[in-house]
Amino acid sequence: MWRFLGWAAVVAAALYFLYIVRASLIPFLIGGVIALLLNPFVDALCRKGYSRGRAIVNVFLAFLLFTLGLGLMLAPAFYAQSQEIIQTFNRRGNGDLNKTIESFVQQARDYLDREIPKRREWIERNQELLKRLDLPTEPNELAAALTTRLQQRANSFLLDNAARYINSFLNTLLELLSKAIWIILIPMSAYFFLMDMPALQRGFLFMIPPEHRAAVRQLLSEIGALFFRYIRGMAVASLSYGAICMAYYWLAGAPNPVLLGVLAAILYPIPYLGSFLIALSAFGVTLLFGPSHPAFYLFTLTNFWHAALVVAGALVINNVFDLLVTPRLLGGAVGLRPLGALIAIVVGANWGIWGMLLAVPVATTLKIVIERLLHFFYGEADFLALPQQPAGSASDGAASAEPVQESVHAATD
Repeated sequence: MWRFLGWAAVVAAALYFLYIVRASLIPFLIGGVIALLLNPFVDALCRKGYSRGRAIVNVFLAFLLFTLGLGLMLAPAFYAQSQEIIQTFNRRGNGDLNKTIESFVQQARDYLDREIPKRREWIERNQELLKRLDLPTEPNELAAALTTRLQQRANSFLLDNAARYINSFLNTLLELLSKAIWIILIPMSAYFFLMDMPALQRGFLFMIPPEHRAAVRQLLSEIGALFFRYIRGMAVASLSYGAICMAYYWLAGAPNPVLLGVLAAILYPIPYLGSFLIALSAFGVTLLFGPSHPAFYLFTLTNFWHAALVVAGALVINNVFDLLVTPRLLGGAVGLRPLGALIAIVVGANWGIWGMLLAVPVATTLKIVIERLLHFFYGEADFLALPQQPAGSASDGAASAEPVQESVHAATD
């Protein structure tokens, strides 16, 4: 009893300390995740006869070269295009955004001037309703009043709400890019995590009672393989998706294709909400700032139809990835049925974007642990171990733990 209370006090104190210094641990957490993602490649080289130190150097150098090349290609354009959008939203007096709003309002005024006089009978029948809405009942005055209200709503939404959200999002990304110390801390922590990975594993297992270490090692190995196979697959899918979207936006004539492609790569892993935000950002940027050139360098459209074309192509790419590419990259990493994945994502949304991103692998981990504990309580297995079955028969525990060949995005369909 006292031993349990002592361990609980130590764990509680450690968690409280980590909570206090959580902001300082972010680069080390990122480095640890990178190390966990690279560790299977290191283990693969070790199995081929490389020493662990040489394998780590090879894998780590390849990772650094890839990251550095990607950053040199995308960071300058991303920074420039982000600053352009931020400055455009901040220039209220003479910015391009005001000109765009005025153009929309003028088009709407021309349409209302043509159509409202044709609806004179409807206006006469609904005079009381128009008066309650504080609108004039004379057709020309009604067109002018509706145009004024449209301009006020557009100014309020675009210059206040949209500008605030877009500026906040882009400034957050730019702030992350500006943390120079992280450029040093993240690679260093990832490298040392890789070097000390075996020692960290042994240290963790040392805290487990000796009679349970083999079962816990087996369980952790299974959970770790599932969890980080999911993250690696989603990372590859996001990078591929962002690159293809970037090329498509450039061909389709969408403005700021690098910015839109990077945003697509960042937002794609977010279940359900990600595809909506990608389409909304592509449509909004193309509509507000206008196309950079004719669609596919072939034909010219109005801003609205050009933006609609950009979104239509983006949705096709999204569906191809959701149905064909992402499930193959994730393989069997997702061990939940579609309904279970949906419930996990909705519950994970209580913890924000990170909760939605990690909801499925965390829920799958809990599923595996609960199944093992139930087998233990029913006397079908030792603590956290697979249940023992007669020779030649299929193991229920293995069958229940076998991942289903579906991805989170495929589950949405």
